Amino acid sequence: MKIFDFDPNDYSDRYAAVGWVHIPGGLNSEFLAYLQEYVHQRLRENRVEGVAIGGTKEQALFEFPEQVDFPGELFDVVASLCRLKRETMTLSERHIKAYDDDAPAEPPAHKDRFASQVSIGLSIDIPAGSRLVLYPSEHRETNPFNISAALRESLDPEQLPENLLRSARAEVIDDGPGDVVMFPGSGMWHYRRNAAAAVNLYLKLNDFDSDPLGEDPSTPSRRSQTLDSLSAADGSFGALVPVLSRRLDSITRQYTRERDLEVLQAHVWEQAPVGLEPREFVLLRAVDGRATVQDLTENGEDVEASVRRLAERGALDLVKPA
Repeated sequence: MKIFDFDPNDYSDRYAAVGWVHIPGGLNSEFLAYLQEYVHQRLRENRVEGVAIGGTKEQALFEFPEQVDFPGELFDVVASLCRLKRETMTLSERHIKAYDDDAPAEPPAHKDRFASQVSIGLSIDIPAGSRLVLYPSEHRETNPFNISAALRESLDPEQLPENLLRSARAEVIDDGPGDVVMFPGSGMWHYRRNAAAAVNLYLKLNDFDSDPLGEDPSTPSRRSQTLDSLSAADGSFGALVPVLSRRLDSITRQYTRERDLEVLQAHVWEQAPVGLEPREFVLLRAVDGRATVQDLTENGEDVEASVRRLAERGALDLVKPA
């Protein structure tokens, strides 16, 4: 079973030029039928909740069927269409979203979490009059937070979308069941008009290896491999490559009222903050996905102890060289 029924190369130039695409009938008809049956049978069984899940809609974690080449086909299509790095493609969200019957007709626009470099809307059941509204031309700053609502909370009143976008040009997309829409969710204001009773599958991806919610199927196995590497005694540790953990949210330097007192922390999703020594803060900023533990050691003091501690606490993962 295929997910999509289009050639991504037919749409890559448009995405590069205007920053979004709407592909009517872009879903494979067999996969659309599967989605519709899935919503009918299993939506409530896989419901997801938490601080990062909000809005006037029910959300459920979507499980792809075994007959689908997942995530292979998804990554291939998105990397080609959006011209992203296939080797570091990461899935950061896979939620079916069923809007409540009393969802507001004109909600404020929002931006998706930072890890949503590309947001893909797969339309499953769209009532008459429901439209996706995008603002592709203005105010394209990336949301730096991995909770969508945190961006709104950080804004001054004049920066709120209901004020900021009053004169901005909107693209109103009349989508229907089986359609595909792709856009940069973390950098483009958007909302669904007349969303009541609409049902979509939203997939969020990036090519910078970020998965704070842990929804990429390979994220748990990477973490398991890291823990195995920490316990191995075969002398291979120096040849491993430290990379930022997929669930690492942020690295912060906080100043108190006392100017000479600062707090350095790594924030791993759904874990207590990890206090950092200055050398560990520098190490996290230096990790580039290419240098091995031995490489980092040769450029300065012995970093093995710091790498081990940060890997144990979930701020780093350890992978084999490419």
